[in-house]
Order: sequence, then C-alpha cells, then structure tokens
Amino acid sequence: MYANESDDTSFLNIERIDPVSLEVFHSFFKFIRFHSQLLFKLTSEKGIYPGQAVCLWFINQNSGISQRDLAEKMHVAPPTVTHMLQKLEKAGLIIRKDDEHDQRLSRIYLTDAGIDMLSILNDILADIINTSLNNLSCDQKNNLVSWLNIISSNILNKL
Repeated sequence: MYANESDDTSFLNIERIDPVSLEVFHSFFKFIRFHSQLLFKLTSEKGIYPGQAVCLWFINQNSGISQRDLAEKMHVAPPTVTHMLQKLEKAGLIIRKDDEHDQRLSRIYLTDAGIDMLSILNDILADIINTSLNNLSCDQKNNLVSWLNIISSNILNKL
C-alpha cells in the first residue's frame, strides 16, 4: 500500500521549531517516502530491488570490486552484501571470480544480463527524475539544487 498526500501531520507540533520550517521538513520527508515507493514499485516490476540496483551500479563503476570494498562503498554490513550478491548471482546478473593474487578474495563482475539490467535501471532512474522534476523551470531546479546543498552542508557540519 502506498502513502497518499493527505497524511495527517497534526502530531508534528514540536516546540522550538517555527511552523514554516516544520512544513518544509514534512514536505521533504513526504518526497523521500514517495520517491522510495516509486523506486521500489518500478524496480520490483523488473524483478530487482533498490538495494540490488545500487549494488549493480557500484559493481559497474568498480568492476572486479571485492565484497568487503563493496560493503564499505554501499555503507552496509558485509552479511547484507553477501545476501544481495547471492540473489544477484542466482539471477545471473553477476559472477564472482577468485582473485588471482589472493585466494581469500573474490572479485565481482557484471554478466551480460547484469549489463542489460543496468540499462533497464538507468531507464527507470531517468523516468523517476523526469517525473519528480516535471513542471519545474530551469531556475527552480537550480534554486532547489542550491537549497539542498545548503541543507546538506548544515547536516554535514553537524556530523
């Protein structure tokens, strides 16, 4: 079931936050929730899930990456990557090969089917981006980039 736009946010009455900032925060999280739902819907229709899609993108960018390095790049626990890779391997999208210099490592590569899936995923991403930014002018998109960069910088400074 997908969330709708008529979410009740009356519980969001936080002291020390002005109502406009609270509305911005709510709208931002509504966007994230809808984006996630759309991404899940479109990828699962193709038999793959968002985490697996990210995994394929990283493998494509780092052909022959080790499982440990992939987990670090994805910021997930190694067992999570192991599970993803098992599913991707079973689907014929990746292949693992032993490292020729260190037999303890295996290297991960996309198969031809994995490359085809990546093309499908790129089309899905293009569709999501176009859908999300439809009806925004170039100036509005530039302003949005600027605002999101400021917000990201504020969060990064707090980290």
